[in-house]
Amino acid sequence: MRYPILTTTDASIFFINKRAGTPVELDRLVKTRGEGPEICQKFVNELVAELASIKSRFPEGLKSAKSANAFEALAARTIHSRVAVGVDILADPDFWLWLAAVHFSDIVEWRYGNPKGGTGAANYGVGARSENLLYRLWLRAELVLDEEATDRYHLCDHGQIDFYRSHLFRQGYANARNFARALIRFQYPDKADATQPFLKVDQIRELVKRLRRLRTNLFMEILDEVECRKVIDEEIDRVPEAA
Repeated sequence: MRYPILTTTDASIFFINKRAGTPVELDRLVKTRGEGPEICQKFVNELVAELASIKSRFPEGLKSAKSANAFEALAARTIHSRVAVGVDILADPDFWLWLAAVHFSDIVEWRYGNPKGGTGAANYGVGARSENLLYRLWLRAELVLDEEATDRYHLCDHGQIDFYRSHLFRQGYANARNFARALIRFQYPDKADATQPFLKVDQIRELVKRLRRLRTNLFMEILDEVECRKVIDEEIDRVPEAA
């Protein structure tokens, strides 16, 4: 399957020239990767419309961490459900860079406050794949997807942005979806306020350190969610009380 990409080098050229006031045509920098027929890009138009609709729910912008998290929780659902391409394409950071820069620069810039001169290129995935806004939100949904629930994206509503970044995306144990779900349910158990954490900051940091060390001796991918929760409960007994 052939699909469009934007390399980090070409994206850097584009952003440098754009911020210098001498923009180049982005379409000229787009290349393709893979073989065979091209992917159907119908999902792009659908995603553009749906993210615009979500954006309209925040007429004052994202002026607080709460509103930013609410937007990201909603957008994660939509991105994950709409970007239905093969796993080889999903794993290619140049595909996500193309998607963010070519089709969703308005959303990326708005998400980060429409700063004068433009937001940092890292938010498009230049230099830091996991910071690409579109990919980061797709990953938020991917890690906590609950196929057994009526709303399989319900856990996207749980947690805060920093929790996903620091305690899921950057940790090896999060590769096991059962473990990621168990941890998000543990730390954000309140269904009435799904962004209210159970442990304080120093406690969750200590727990994560222990879980990361445990990862070297425990193959978490073979554990079901109940077993993952048991591991977490056993480790939390070793975490000191918050200062």
